[in-house]
Parts: sequence; C-alpha cells; structure tokens
Amino acid sequence: MREFFLKFRFFCLTFFASISVVLIVLLFHQKLVSDDAFKMTYPEVIFENKLSVDRDFAISSLRDLITPFLDQDKLLDVDIKNLSSEILELPWVDNVAVIRDFPNVLKIVIKSKNIVAYKALEGLYYPISEDGVLLGVPVDYESGLLVFGDLAEEKVLDLLSSLKEYPNIYNKVVAVQLINGLRWNLILYSTDETGLLVKLDNSYDEGLSKLAELDLLQGLLTKNISEIDLRDLDKILVKQRDSYGI
Repeated sequence: MREFFLKFRFFCLTFFASISVVLIVLLFHQKLVSDDAFKMTYPEVIFENKLSVDRDFAISSLRDLITPFLDQDKLLDVDIKNLSSEILELPWVDNVAVIRDFPNVLKIVIKSKNIVAYKALEGLYYPISEDGVLLGVPVDYESGLLVFGDLAEEKVLDLLSSLKEYPNIYNKVVAVQLINGLRWNLILYSTDETGLLVKLDNSYDEGLSKLAELDLLQGLLTKNISEIDLRDLDKILVKQRDSYGI
C-alpha cells in the first residue's frame, strides 16, 4: 500500500508539474503574439553605395513599390521573396537584401548600379550603367564621361573596353560622340574650345593603336593641337590651333 501511495503521489506531482509547464509556455506564447508584438515600423532603407539616380526619385519609387507589401502589419507576414523581386525590377538597382530585424524592423539594403558614363540629350544627362543600360531618369551632372549621339549608349561599352587598353589616352577622354551610328569621335581634356578632337574610323582599334604609338614616339597628345583625324591611317591629319599638318 505504501508503495502504491508513493507511486500515486509521484504521478500526481509529475502531472501537475507538466500542466504548470504547459500553462507557462502558453502564457509566454500569448505574450509573444500579442497585438503589439512584431508590429512592423516603416521599413528602414539603406543604400550601400552612391545612387545612380536622384535620391528623392529613388526613395519615391521605392515607396510606391513597397507600400502594397505593408498591408500586413506584422513583420512575419511580409512576403520578403516577392518584395526583393519587385525591387530588383527597378532599372537602377543592382542588388537588394530584405531582412527581418526582429522584433519589428524591416531592413532593405540596396546596391545601386555603377555608372560608367552619362548620355547627354537635349540639355539633360542620363546615367549609363556598367551593363550598358540607359537609365531613363535625368540626373544632376557633376563629372564623368559624356556620351553624345543616337544609340551611342548601346555601343559605348565596347569602345570603353578598347580605350582601357591605352590608359594614357583613356584617362584624358572627357566625352565621346557616335557619328551616324558608325564611327566615334573622342574629345580629350575638355568639351570647350581648349579640348582636343580625335576622329576615328569605323574600325577604331587600329586608330587607337596608332594614336598611342604617335603619342609614345612624338608626344602628340602634349602638343598644341586641336584635332587629329585618324579616319585614314595612310594620311593622318593633325590640326594645330591655326593650321593643318601631316
């Protein structure tokens, strides 16, 4: 009988202890999922690098895109995967990470596309990204390579790739112009009357090689000249500030 009593007592203690644990867990859980828990604040947007578009425009476009995802006010209910996909559709965004920062902050970390040049069009300047995309949002131009000419943005990356093989030329180029969709002009030093105009043929690789050779042997790019015509490599024309020469 004593042994039965001890077993019964042990069972009761174990049972009530288990019930107590369950009640504590339920109460704790109820606290966690209360109305105020995980209630999301407005998302925190972090830009990793310099924006390729105007900051106000970027924030406005993000606000318009993000707002529909905020119908659910709980952090756990936000569709992070779809939100990330939507943000990546913005032409100026290179990469994005959407992070739940518990208990109530949604962080959006954005890397903007790097800009290699600016398309000059009717007095406005449009960024050209490193993947050759013309971003259709004009920006305040401060510095950087200028690109002129119809459809120039579609071909400028190939030109830049060739130019980078000749750093002494590339570092002096301030603007490039596509002529009739076929050939390029380079503008060195400045876009005003103090600049140097270099006319290249349709096949510009040979012209760039010749220009680099003439600069190495004769210091051509340091002379007081306003124009170098490389469209015919058998007869290179050099225009000084007051006359033509060969």
